[in-house]
Amino acid sequence: MAFKVKYRFVDEEKYHTCVLTLEQFKNFRELPVVEECEIVKNTKEYKDYQEKMQKAINLAVKNNTTHILKLSENA
Repeated sequence: MAFKVKYRFVDEEKYHTCVLTLEQFKNFRELPVVEECEIVKNTKEYKDYQEKMQKAINLAVKNNTTHILKLSENA
């Protein structure tokens, strides 16, 4: 199962959306760069997208949000 998620980074006013699995969502909302994060709706699973998002989450742990923002533009 995958979820469409609305989130906002620390020190940003703009909200973004992306698609995450439940496990990714749990990890994503714990990132220090994420100020707000909520599930908007259930969605279809996109395996390729989920793999890319997992790599982006791994980079965000190191405060690199560039890849998450790129994927969010396509969500």
